[in-house]
Amino acid sequence: MPLVLATDAQKAQRDTVTHAAWGSPLSVAQYQEREARLRAHPWCREGMNTWLWVADDGAELASCETFHTDSFLRGADGTFTQGDSYAIASVFTEDHLRGRGYATRLMDGVAAELERVAPRPHSVVLFSDVGAPLYRRSGYVDVPAWDWHLDASQVPGRRPVDSGIAETDVAAALARMQRPRAPFYLWPSASQVDWHLERERVYAELLARPRPQTCGAVVGDSTALWSMVARYGDLVVLMLDARDAADAEALLTEARRVAHRAGLQRVVWWEEAATAPLVASVPGAVRVQRDGSLPMLRPLRAGLPPALDVPFPRALWV
Repeated sequence: MPLVLATDAQKAQRDTVTHAAWGSPLSVAQYQEREARLRAHPWCREGMNTWLWVADDGAELASCETFHTDSFLRGADGTFTQGDSYAIASVFTEDHLRGRGYATRLMDGVAAELERVAPRPHSVVLFSDVGAPLYRRSGYVDVPAWDWHLDASQVPGRRPVDSGIAETDVAAALARMQRPRAPFYLWPSASQVDWHLERERVYAELLARPRPQTCGAVVGDSTALWSMVARYGDLVVLMLDARDAADAEALLTEARRVAHRAGLQRVVWWEEAATAPLVASVPGAVRVQRDGSLPMLRPLRAGLPPALDVPFPRALWV
């Protein structure tokens, strides 16, 4: 039962199979359009693959997708070396094929192949919606995950932001952000952030929803990037670089105002250890244990720090 890369025809066929799991509230045709548009995005064209675990007769038993992401590992001299990490998504086995270990064999096969072909292998990450045990069997280590929720609101903050961020400003916004001080981290490209905005564009068009007026904001030296998740009515903070508590409050208050104007229900920020103390002081911010999207990491080389030390901003999600 070999591991193979899917053809374009096989990708389209898998879309019809996976709609029941991930397509709501889109129709099958809308979901197929979504998938085709996302695969056509520059970030996917540069580093996305769809993998199949197939039987000897060619029958498709399980499938998943991988996305290349840059990562950085601190050496003994304190300098960071860039490497190759991958995010795995859309792991799927049809109901009548479940319980036979196909997904586990697929995950093991993909990790082994990535380790073989990556020029500078670092890690594979995923965000599990089915808990940790399935992926622990394949060497993934889960990281406890918490979110901060803030209701959308039009109430102005105590300090206005300096400016909003337009889609054309994403690269500059990322460049001004401080990198994590963790010994190992993954860092999204501007194209990867725009992939989140492309999801926003697709859902806004297909569901006839207004889009947020900005995709982030700047105040002082602090920066935030966000995007709409229309199916849940959320404005999700993709990246948050707040230098102090006042800046965190200003950025998240602006996010609440942007969410309100777009008809969304709330702002969601994925907790990161470095910034959590600043967000904890923001009025109205509520900490909740995350439901789904559990970060998990599998090293592709020896010497990586523990998964618990790795930050997982929402921009890394696929």
